[in-house]
Order: sequence, then C-alpha cells, then structure tokens
Amino acid sequence: MQDNPQYQGVKRVVVFLQRWPGYLQLSNQSNLSEGFIKKGTHFLGPWEKAAVMAPRALDIRDIDDTLIGEVLLEALTSKGYQPFLAEALPGPAAAPLSVAAIMDQYQVMDSGTDAFLFCFYAPTLYLSHPPVGQATPGNRSYSLLEAINLVDAGSQGVTWAGPRAALAPKNSISHGFIYISMTVFKAPDQNMLWEVAGSQTGGRTRPWIPQCPPGPTDQNYWADVGIIQTLMVNNLKCRLRHLIPNAF
Repeated sequence: MQDNPQYQGVKRVVVFLQRWPGYLQLSNQSNLSEGFIKKGTHFLGPWEKAAVMAPRALDIRDIDDTLIGEVLLEALTSKGYQPFLAEALPGPAAAPLSVAAIMDQYQVMDSGTDAFLFCFYAPTLYLSHPPVGQATPGNRSYSLLEAINLVDAGSQGVTWAGPRAALAPKNSISHGFIYISMTVFKAPDQNMLWEVAGSQTGGRTRPWIPQCPPGPTDQNYWADVGIIQTLMVNNLKCRLRHLIPNAF
C-alpha cells in the first residue's frame, strides 16, 4: 500500500460496459486495441462503418453484456472489490457523452463510489479461410451457430484448428478471442489507476500475462456452440485474473 497509495480505500467499483462490434469504429479509432479509454473518449460512439475489416473475422453476438458483466463482476469480487454494473448511460437518441461526463453524472447520484471501470469488449471468431462467395462476411454480427454454418452448412459443430492459422485446414475455425479495453478511474478526482487496450497496459497492472488456453496444439478438435463459448469465456477469465490487481 505504501508503494501504491492511490489504491487505498478503493473497494466500491462501478462498471460500465459497451460492446464494440468488429465491423464498426469510432471516428478517430478503428478498433479497441489501438488506444486506451480516456476521460475524453465518447463511450457510446458515435459509430462508423469500419474502414478495414479482417476477411476471416466474425463479430459474435452470443457473448453479450449479460455474460461479460457476470465475468467482470466475478473477477473483481475475487480480487476483493465490491463491483456492480451501472446503466446510467445516455440513450441512443441523446448526444454522446464523454467518459468524464458519465463519471460526473454518476457521482451526483452516488457519492459513495470509489472507482469507475469502463470496458469495451469485442468477441471475435476467426475462420481459417474466408467463406466462398462472401468477400466481406464481417459486416454484421453472427450467432455462434451461424458462424459454424458459414464453415459447414447445416452442421452443429466445426473443427477448431489446433495449429496456427497458416496451417489450419479449410472449413475450420482458427481462433476465438474476446478483445477488451478497460480503464479504471479513481473517484472523486477521476485519476487513472490502470488501463488495458488489447495487449497494451498502463498504470498499476500486472507486468505480464501467461499464456491462457486455448493455445496452439498439434491436433485439431471438434467444437460446438457450447464448447466455443466456453473456450472464449474461460480465456477471458484467465486474462482478468492476471490483469486485475488485488484490492487492499
């Protein structure tokens, strides 16, 4: 605590979630991994069509606010925090608010908040090869079953390729990942405590993250909707265990 005095008294954490569809971008940022969430970030957009879309990447809608919220609350609670999800965000017809404005509004309603956590997340599934006849399959969100049927029409499961994408067989999935960008601000001064954007980290986060499964293997394996979702969510849980510092 003497080394990190800014953490003293941080227990009650308000969490704001925002899905970042892989086929959209902010006006000054093409994906959530490019930059940290700052006080001036417009947390709800406005969104634009992405200028560049990976031809094999699909945005997965099965992994939603409810599921990611549960995962985040569980991770924060296990570290000693008292987190809760907030819904005090402007509606779609309202002008976009900055992160700082959202914090200002919330502190008026609840002065007992110790910190704010803002999180963008993007659940993404990668096909081993672009589907035949669909040059840009990533221009909308897909259910996991729809993604499976892009690879193998009418099937309930698909091959998850163990080797890297370059060695993956056709008609398979090469990878699944939930990208996250998170920043925690301490109340009431709104100073940043730590921030994560893809593989970038700042503030008082853990200096390294071990390989979280599933990693590359020599073998391919079969996966249905439940298995794919479990693999993606468990990978995120593993990363959060190493990213989020303990409360004290």
